[in-house]
Amino acid sequence: MTRRPPAGVALGAVAVGVAGCVPTAATAEGREIQSLYQAVTVLAVLVGVFVAALITVSVLAFRRRRHDDALPFQRRGHVGLEIAWTAIPAGIVAILFAATVIVLTHVDSTSATPGVRLEVTAFRWGWTFVYPDEEVAVTGLGGPGELGPTVVVPVGEPINFTLRSNDVIHSLAIPQFLFKKDVNPGLVNTFQVTVDTPGDYGGRCAEFCGIYHSAMPFTIRAVARAQYDTWLEEQRAAGSPSPSQVAP
Repeated sequence: MTRRPPAGVALGAVAVGVAGCVPTAATAEGREIQSLYQAVTVLAVLVGVFVAALITVSVLAFRRRRHDDALPFQRRGHVGLEIAWTAIPAGIVAILFAATVIVLTHVDSTSATPGVRLEVTAFRWGWTFVYPDEEVAVTGLGGPGELGPTVVVPVGEPINFTLRSNDVIHSLAIPQFLFKKDVNPGLVNTFQVTVDTPGDYGGRCAEFCGIYHSAMPFTIRAVARAQYDTWLEEQRAAGSPSPSQVAP
């Protein structure tokens, strides 16, 4: 007869597997978030295995034996144990709280002089990306079969995003940045990322916003600064519309 693994071991394996499914972060901020996830997952597995081991030892060591009619020794209290099982969880929670505050504070911080400023407007059903310092704008309408807009940013430089909505609640999500930010009407949200690895990073709306919600993709293309400058020149030469012309 095959024996099943203890529940704690199975849950630990599931936690490790789920942690491994998180995409590799492509930004400096995403790596901090990923490190926090991994630390919490490892700590949770260790605590789970420890608790499962204690339960297993207790069940095996203090189970009722055959012909054993007497009650086992009854302990009425142990101050040291009570202090320990209160202080240890409180310490773990305090450490996780402090680590989370440090990571979120850094991730939410923005630079006064970013490499690129992008003003993003979400609407049903598409996105408008405006480079206010470059007089370049890119827009794309959603719908069945639409690919959405592609915007280019330089690697290794802070990119400041300002988010607005013209109609309902949307949400800008870029899985490989490990990032999602709501886009609410009447509320301006900002965030900043530094992309470390060149490549194309797909994003889309992550808040149900209507019939074509699923057709609001966009792509962030990270390239070297020289390629970024060349792309800007190509956009200007091609007659990139002004921000006022692309406003939905």
